Amino acid sequence: MKERFDRTLIDRLESPERKRELPADELLKKLGVHGDVDVLDIGAGTGYFSIPASGMTAGTVFAVDTEPVMLQLMRDRAAAQGTKNMEVREGIIEQLPLADASVDRVIASLILHITERLEDSVKELARVLRPGGRCLCLEWQEDPNEQRDPKPSRVKPEHMQAVLEQAGFQVNGIEFVSDRHYLIIAIK
Repeated sequence: MKERFDRTLIDRLESPERKRELPADELLKKLGVHGDVDVLDIGAGTGYFSIPASGMTAGTVFAVDTEPVMLQLMRDRAAAQGTKNMEVREGIIEQLPLADASVDRVIASLILHITERLEDSVKELARVLRPGGRCLCLEWQEDPNEQRDPKPSRVKPEHMQAVLEQAGFQVNGIEFVSDRHYLIIAIK
């Protein structure tokens, strides 16, 4: 039986290029991860953001993913580092395994472009955030030179901002953090 999980994804998520373009610590500081805030990382993958976040807050970091290989990898990494404030949970963005108003910060990194119902997924982010909570939305920019067919799914930054605002978030602008990525910090 062929394994469905592409293990090269782990190398891409942890690549030196990604660490240079999207330094986790700097992006988490922009989100305001400090003190005792509770954090949700959706599509947490290898723990790229979850594990550093757990060292920046005394609150709980919820690392949510659908892939069993990634869930186990995060558990193993958290245990190896002695991380005590990280909970790894299986779940999907459309039905997050958290109660209403249960976190102060949400990390939605390179995940919203793959959801089938963007508006519903963003409403789900708003549901789990406490009033005054902040969401980091990091997404791919469209590449006019893209040669793949079919072209990968992308959400234009202006559209993402509009969807966030329709869900009740306040957006103070779009930041282009690399040639390939944009960042929106949205406040509930």
